[in-house]
Amino acid sequence: MIIRKMETSDLGAVVAIHKEAFEGFFLTRMGPRFLRAYYQAVLDFDASISLVAHDPESDRALGFAVGFRDPQGFYALFGQQRKRMLPAILLAVVRDPGLVPQILRNMRRVEAQTQQPVDAVELSSIAVGAPGRGVGGALLEAFADKARSEGGHRLILTTDVDGNDSVRRFYEARGFILDGYEDRGERRMCRYTRSLG
Repeated sequence: MIIRKMETSDLGAVVAIHKEAFEGFFLTRMGPRFLRAYYQAVLDFDASISLVAHDPESDRALGFAVGFRDPQGFYALFGQQRKRMLPAILLAVVRDPGLVPQILRNMRRVEAQTQQPVDAVELSSIAVGAPGRGVGGALLEAFADKARSEGGHRLILTTDVDGNDSVRRFYEARGFILDGYEDRGERRMCRYTRSLG
């Protein structure tokens, strides 16, 4: 396994892994077209950290990790790209009208995050195609190393409180400390932080 920078040619595999790892979650329900546009926006953002775990023998992606040295800047860029994503958003709403309240909440959350400077590197998403093989841990440490090498002092992330014990243990075993809670609609989220010092 090698861990390398994500490229546009990886987006098909990244979307497939995301859909499998986050089945039923908001971004997944938005559909593959939206997911591809989202991860393309991540790649287009200069202050992103985007990594793929790749198996050179099978020539396939095993997992990915993405995040931002400047979370506020990414959410500002993402908000500006909403018009470009409108066809994917409309397609998602036609397919699943129940997404409308979540889309509106998410738009408000993205707008709020553009107003909140964050002095930390945000780990936005990490997913693996086959859990239990050490890919997630390797991706997380590679992400932390990259963040540190680019001047980051602290990592932050959010993850669900309920029904998520194994994921929370995964982060806690790797030095993340619970830093509080936040509500996103009906979802209660844990905020975690980890020093890169």
